[in-house]
Amino acid sequence: MKLLYLFLLPISLMASEVNIAESDIIERTINFVIFVVILWYFAANKIKMALQNRQNNIANQLDAVQDRLSQSQMKKEEALKALEKSKQNAKEIIENAKKEAEIIVNHINEQCKNDIETMNKNHKERINFEQKRMKNAVIDDIINELLSNNNITLNKKDYIDILLKRIA
Repeated sequence: MKLLYLFLLPISLMASEVNIAESDIIERTINFVIFVVILWYFAANKIKMALQNRQNNIANQLDAVQDRLSQSQMKKEEALKALEKSKQNAKEIIENAKKEAEIIVNHINEQCKNDIETMNKNHKERINFEQKRMKNAVIDDIINELLSNNNITLNKKDYIDILLKRIA
């Protein structure tokens, strides 16, 4: 409200009866028009140049934004191509890994078969060796018993048979 009084007070003080014939409104209007024409004469080129520069700057900025946008789109396309290539490489790596795993499993199975066969062969040889050793031990015991026992007489042929069995 106080603000309204502040604006109305000067208007009421200046509001007086004015006769247009006594005023210099026409001269002032002519002076104002002359001032605007002179101002336009001297400043028009500069204002036009400023507006043209502003327009050029905006166009340059727009071009720069368009360039960045196109570069971004190219980079996006390159990234998508790289992504597809990476996916393809990943599929190939997985396939190769599966093939290698199969080869390794087959190799390990073959190695295990060979090891089992070798163990079976060694086990059979060990059994044969132990049987021969036991036979030899039994024969040695019998020979020692026969030799230590003087009551039994053996001829040469019996000794040869015993030695041949011992050797065999």
